[in-house]
Amino acid sequence: MATKHQLWAGRFSTGYIIFFVVLLFLPVTCYAGAWGDAGIGFYPFDSHIVAPNGLVYDPLMRLEINLNIGTREYYAFINNDFFTEKPTPGVTTNLNQGSFDFTKREYDLVIGAAMRPLKDKNIEFRIWLISLANLNRGTSPDKPSGFKDGSAADVRYYFDRERLWGYASAGYFFSKELVEPDGEPFKPGILFDVNLNYDILKDPKKLYAFGEIKFINTNSHLEGGLAWRPFDVKSPNTEFRATYGQYMNFKERSISQNIFLLEAKHYFDTL
Repeated sequence: MATKHQLWAGRFSTGYIIFFVVLLFLPVTCYAGAWGDAGIGFYPFDSHIVAPNGLVYDPLMRLEINLNIGTREYYAFINNDFFTEKPTPGVTTNLNQGSFDFTKREYDLVIGAAMRPLKDKNIEFRIWLISLANLNRGTSPDKPSGFKDGSAADVRYYFDRERLWGYASAGYFFSKELVEPDGEPFKPGILFDVNLNYDILKDPKKLYAFGEIKFINTNSHLEGGLAWRPFDVKSPNTEFRATYGQYMNFKERSISQNIFLLEAKHYFDTL
């Protein structure tokens, strides 16, 4: 009998197929392309993240890849986040790597589709599947535990003013449960998300501040920071970011998680 994880692995394999099949329905007269970003980040100070199994861990590094394929009006997207954990007794690898020792900890995957069918191209409809995988096996070599998965949909409104850009969205999670900042499972339900970016300098996206606040049911995720693109000619789309974030249940008004992330990110666009 297939396990729950095997069933969802099959569903996400199907999701990958759908991701590319969606492209077949794009208008043949439209030019399709790919855009997105890739980043690598480190947590230099004490940070705390709750894993899908409800346990809090100290992250060491994050690898992130966000890929969109299609046109600006109709496209599919994949978001990948891979986290490693600082070495601790009982969960680190068996290899003697000294200060470079770490263990893989969490892999988050989102697969979805987005469309802008209305005359107002600032309005976008999105639907996606989500998988949150706990990779820490402890003493077991082949039996990880603690997965969260499901689906969601939202409507976004994008705006781009002079020196200010971003989006606001409202949606709904159909997934069975996610994890609160204190490690307890909860039914997600309603989703609100606001993402803001502001150019500090007149030169667009040379030095800018960014912030995001997200509410899922009674849980909130707030983060913000600065981004700097120092390479004008050789790599104008490469930036360095410093991010501070907090995760909390605003009903209980208690901060359960916090992060400080230093990250290098590169943006690409073929359209």
